[in-house]
Order: sequence, then structure tokens, then C-alpha cells
Amino acid sequence: MTYLQALILGVIQGITEFLPISSSGHLVIVPYLLGWNLPKEQVFPFDVLVQFSTLFAVLIYYRKDIIQIAQAMMQGIREKKPFNTIESRVGWLTALATVPAGLAGLLLKDVIADAFSNPQLAAASLLITAVILFLSEKLGKKSRKLDQLNWVDAIIMGIAQALAIFPGISRSGSTISGGLYRNLDRKTAGQFAFLMAIPIMTAAGAVSIIDLLSMPALDGFFMVMVIGFVTSGVVGFFSIKWLINYISNHDLTPFAIYCAAIGIGTLAISFIPTLPFNLPNEPQSVSPLIVAYQPAASWMVPEMQSCLEGLDEPKGILLEKSDGINIPENTAIYITYGELEKSDDLIYQLGSDSITFAASTSSPIENLPLPYLQRIISGEIVDFQDLANSCPDCMNNKNATAKISTWTYPEGSSVSILIRNVFQFSFSSDALIAPNPSQMIQILKSDPASIGLLPSKMVDAELKNISIETSQNVPILLYSQATLDKGAEQWVLCLQNQIEDK
Repeated sequence: MTYLQALILGVIQGITEFLPISSSGHLVIVPYLLGWNLPKEQVFPFDVLVQFSTLFAVLIYYRKDIIQIAQAMMQGIREKKPFNTIESRVGWLTALATVPAGLAGLLLKDVIADAFSNPQLAAASLLITAVILFLSEKLGKKSRKLDQLNWVDAIIMGIAQALAIFPGISRSGSTISGGLYRNLDRKTAGQFAFLMAIPIMTAAGAVSIIDLLSMPALDGFFMVMVIGFVTSGVVGFFSIKWLINYISNHDLTPFAIYCAAIGIGTLAISFIPTLPFNLPNEPQSVSPLIVAYQPAASWMVPEMQSCLEGLDEPKGILLEKSDGINIPENTAIYITYGELEKSDDLIYQLGSDSITFAASTSSPIENLPLPYLQRIISGEIVDFQDLANSCPDCMNNKNATAKISTWTYPEGSSVSILIRNVFQFSFSSDALIAPNPSQMIQILKSDPASIGLLPSKMVDAELKNISIETSQNVPILLYSQATLDKGAEQWVLCLQNQIEDK
């Protein structure tokens, strides 16, 4: 994703988050219409993070209301009368309205992430938004004020917000419509809709930050995120002010017409084999290389990207992090540690690596001969004191007494299968599970009492090998569905050289 793309998407998010026309739907449809091939692993966290940015616009705009609500809730708790004031009742109803969307987000996270790469689904969802907006204007009486808000209103608007986790269903549109359906007046429906968005946007933003921190090559994506984040927040603040003033005196029919037009137009365009336009200066001849890799190969991502420089036929890379068992759909190149059980693809060897036990440099373990390592893994030696008594030369601090934590990977994952092929012993039932090698690194660095398995090339200056005896060469292989063209071949040769030198 380029800086210009991030800027454009940030502006779009800021404008559309609070207008009832679905910001998430526009974040899916606009790149599609402009012919952008954005990396899938960047799209979902970017979209959620820029939505998180607009949360700050809500907090600033409603800062006085939020402070009053929080103070009233605390006072109500102290006085054991939590619903005694309008402000405290609104606060508790806001919390109640958050529950449906929170449950939907937890249960459907993977489905939602996939939906962010489906412009046809987003377009169809915009048509649903149009229907919701139109019906709310026809069915609601728009007469009830904020002091008449009740738990049924909160549940109905909460369910409406839950529908909006899918791109194309407008959060503000569906929640405001839910309020209008319950006969709330326009200003009350809008105000409560924005207040109830705060908890769910906060939670979604926190999850997106966690996803970002686990992304490979985050440094190259950081400034893109900053541009999108700042732009969407600033534009979003002014969008709130305009919309609240607008809906106080106007109905939502124009927005319904707009959503219907964009939805129908996008669906119609999706049947055209090639879009007739692209953003100016966006190269149309570039065919990105779709590369997937096993978690054990995540250390190669910087090398993959640096090898793009200087190619005769430059290509972008769309990186797909595989679980090692299921190769992502439409993958042109797949990089593995060791051989796949069955494959008709062309195979290129990029180099080799080894699987080794590692620990933090602050670990008291100095070296660990294989027999003692086996006793730790089997659970016979449980703490550093046991190890010091059994093997004094294994320790550089014989006074250490902490329990030794042994870490492995989920059963059936590509890394655990690789380990089983390399080592002829298994972990005890007390072994802890790290989801992937990147998380294993963080665990080992933060806990001197932990040991775990890593590809040797992932062992950096903050870690140390503790059992060289167990190392065994494993080939790093590249599987290709077709013969590599000139540009891809140069990329592979560069990658081979980079791996040899590492």
C-alpha cells in the first residue's frame, strides 16, 4: 500500500464512518474500482485501524457528554442507584447495546476478515443498507427523546450494530435506523448511535493493533498506517458535526439512494472482465507475485522484499502467511521448511536451515547436552535446581531455582510436523504451546526460564542456542505452480544468495 493510497482511504474513512453509507464498504469498493491490488494481510488491519482513528473524533466531539455519563455512572454505583439519572442510564444502556456486536466480532472474526477482500459482497451489503435506511424513514414516528431511552431500544440498536461488522452495512446507518424504528427522534438516535460505537470501536482497534504488531515487515507498513490513521481522524471529526446538524432536520432517504446506486453500480462493473480505468500513475502492467510462506519462514520476509529492487521486470509481492497445512488460494509461490507430502509443483531449493533449541541470553543455561535436554522435555527435570544438581556444567548460575518452561507448537501444525521429523522424542503433557515461531521468539526473550524450538536463522542477538547437538539441516524449498518468468527467476536467485549469506 502506497502513501497516496493510505491518504485517499483515510479521507474516505473519515467522511463515510459517520455518514450512513458504510465506511467499511467504501474501503473495500474504492480499491476495487481503482484497480489497486492491496496486500490482503495489510487490508483488514488497516481498515480496522483507520476506523479506530475515527473513535478519537467521537471522543473529542462528545467529550463533555462522555465525562458526564462516566461521572453519573460512578455516582450511581456509590449511591447504589445506578439508573437514577438520565446520564447514568444512558451509560449502562450503551454498555448493553455493545454486547451483540462484541459477540458477533469474536465469533465471526475470520469470516469478517475474508469479507474485506470481497467487493461484490460489500456492494450487495450496501443495497441492504439502502433498504434499512428507507424503511426506517417510513416506519418510525421519531417522537421519543433521550430521557425515554430504554433497554429494548439498546438491544434493538445493538443488534443493528452487530449487522454492521460486515463491510457494506453502515454502522451509523443501521444503528440510527434502529433508533428511528423504535420511534426515537433523529437527534437522539444519532447521539446514542455514536455513543454506543465507542466501546466496540475501542475493542476492534485494540485487536487490530495486536494483529499489526504480529505482522512481518511492520516497519515498511508503519508510515502508511500513520497517514491513514491521522487523516481519517481529522476528517471524521468534521463529518460528525455535519451529520448531527443534518439529520436533526432532514431524513435519510438521500443516503439510501446513494447506497443503492453505489451497490448496483459496483455489482454491474464486477461483471466487466477488466475495469477501463486505474488511478493515474498506477502501473497497469505490474503483475504482483503472490507468495505464501510457512510460519517458520517468516524471518525471510525482509529478504523477499529487498530482492525486488533492481529486477529487470519489477513486481510487487502479495505475502500470505500460511498455517503450513492449507496453502492460501491462488498462491503462485509457496515457501516451506522441508518437503510437502504431495505436490505436483516445480521445486527450487533456496537453501537450508536447522531446527534448534533456544533461550534468552539471560537464561542460566550455558549448554545442554542431548541427554539432559531429553530429561527436561520429558518432564524428569523440572527446574534449574534439578538441572544444576544433575549437570553442574550446564549452568552459569547454579543458584537459579525457577521452574523451566518448555515450549512447542500446536499439534498438526507445519512446525510441529517438522520437529517430529527432526527429533526422535516428544514433549511432556506439561509443555506450553506457542502459536508460531514469531510468538516463540517474544516468549523466549521475555522469560529467562523458557526454552523452545526455533529455526536457527531466527535466533538473533537476544537469544542463544542451548543445544547445538540437536541441530539438523532442513531444506528451505520454493514450490511454484508454473515455470518462473524472468523477473520471478531473478527474485529467486537473489533470495538464494540472501539465505546463503545470512
